[in-house]
Amino acid sequence: MKITKKRIMNIENSIAVIRNGEEFHIAFKGFNDNLARIQEIGFSQNPQIGEQILPFGVGSISRFNANGKFLIKRNEEKETFYIERLWKWKDFQGNEYEKFIYIPRERYPRELIPPPSEELLIDSLDDSNIIVSRAFVKNPQNFETIKHTINLFLELFGECDLIREDYQPFVFANITRLNWRILPQGTYPWDVVRDVVQDRIERQPRGNRPVIANRLEKITSHNPNFVAVGQGGFSDYIVFGFPNKNIFILESIRSGNATYIFGNDWVELSKLTKAQILNNQLQIDRVLHSPTWETRINNILQ
Repeated sequence: MKITKKRIMNIENSIAVIRNGEEFHIAFKGFNDNLARIQEIGFSQNPQIGEQILPFGVGSISRFNANGKFLIKRNEEKETFYIERLWKWKDFQGNEYEKFIYIPRERYPRELIPPPSEELLIDSLDDSNIIVSRAFVKNPQNFETIKHTINLFLELFGECDLIREDYQPFVFANITRLNWRILPQGTYPWDVVRDVVQDRIERQPRGNRPVIANRLEKITSHNPNFVAVGQGGFSDYIVFGFPNKNIFILESIRSGNATYIFGNDWVELSKLTKAQILNNQLQIDRVLHSPTWETRINNILQ
């Protein structure tokens, strides 16, 4: 069954052809005619069967899928949060100075609605490549997730198909996740890391760029010897590894986010979905971007 709407609202009508309890996939079959779009959302320049990604956010649905969203609690008292800025000034002799400052602001509390983190897989069907979702089972408990995933396909590709598992089986072996690009083993001072992440920093609002660069520079001053940069829907995260200390730092370049500290090894971390990383409290610490951020990071890495 093909769906070509911009967005579905009634999920029960959209999956009426599927029996209750039946397993199925959501798929996009126009692979060869849409390579540019497939690359844009995070797949490789030469997409191959077995590649699996969290798609990059190109619209409201895919951004929610990758990043979640905040529920603003306007019925509660406002709270203080901080904006980081680089402040530059001159004295009377014309000497220039600069420092990073934290500007307090008031806002209503925000609750993070976790990202669904639905990933897409390249597989084969009748000698052609397709994009396919994970398997779903039709029951009311899954309706909201199924609806979200169908709308994700519609936003990314403009259409999708519902495929019965027993009619068109998929083999999900040999999955090559492309959510992370692992850099070669070595030392990573700021000069090296800056060249790798500069394009990501440039995508952020102009006022946030020096703040982001400063945080990354502070972490690299502790001499990580492992770096992995996120791709697709993970592109706002960078991992700095300190294997000798059994510490892996997941740093977000998005303003108002947090730094996650993990003690498990990178192999296990890289197998997790974004939702699992952020929502299952697997981290050993979470350091908010606030005036105490640098001190806490220094204490963790000392």
